[in-house]
Amino acid sequence: MNRLVQRMKKLKGKGDKAFIAYIMAAEPSWEAVLSIILELERVGVSAVELGVPFSDPIADGPVIQAAANRALARGVTLNEIFDRIGAIREQTDLPILLMGYWNMFLKYGRERCIETAHSAGVDGFIIADLPPEADPVFFQLARDRDVCTVLLAAELTPEDRLKRIIAATSGFLYYVPQAGITGLELKAGEAVEQRIRLIRSLTDTPICIGIGVKTREDAQKLGRYADGVIVGTRIVEFMHNQEGKPDLPQRTARFVAELIP
Repeated sequence: MNRLVQRMKKLKGKGDKAFIAYIMAAEPSWEAVLSIILELERVGVSAVELGVPFSDPIADGPVIQAAANRALARGVTLNEIFDRIGAIREQTDLPILLMGYWNMFLKYGRERCIETAHSAGVDGFIIADLPPEADPVFFQLARDRDVCTVLLAAELTPEDRLKRIIAATSGFLYYVPQAGITGLELKAGEAVEQRIRLIRSLTDTPICIGIGVKTREDAQKLGRYADGVIVGTRIVEFMHNQEGKPDLPQRTARFVAELIP
């Protein structure tokens, strides 16, 4: 069974919520990233989203855009990302997802991308600009190799479209509680709760909320409605501000531990 699916089922069985951390590939270095992933697992992170840097990240705010630009300046490639994940698989079974934009994966080649991901130990993809109808072949290839495809749904997504998104989603559904880019202030309330109830009436797939989750209080509040939360901007910003510290992995883990309810 896919590691992400297995982890989400285990959390649900225990009545616990998922906490998913986003970090950028090779930011500030591959050595730091690999140590940080191990430290995040130690403090209770449920899964890691590893950002694939892209020059035009339309769904990301300035903090993650800047991190992507720094990674690109270091020459980070998708092939290198696969190699690094393969290496860390010798040390951890923590679910790892690649989050990026379709052009990067399409350029690599659909079949090659899925086969390499499967071999390296990638558990899933989150591709912000790939709707389910745009490339059915990619989604089928992923299903055939037990690699999750996590799709996004937003507050304004019509119900008929929600059903199409849900049909192509595996691992969890990434719910965006408000329109906009990463790093926005969260506005959680009754509307979010009602929306989650609607989605739950359509699927048993876990629902995780991302974009705007910045504090432990945010995570606690959203955990009442959803199966987990995703935090990215605050972690990426913290890591950049702490760059150069010899104990960056431990500092990052302590910071993230304070966000986990």
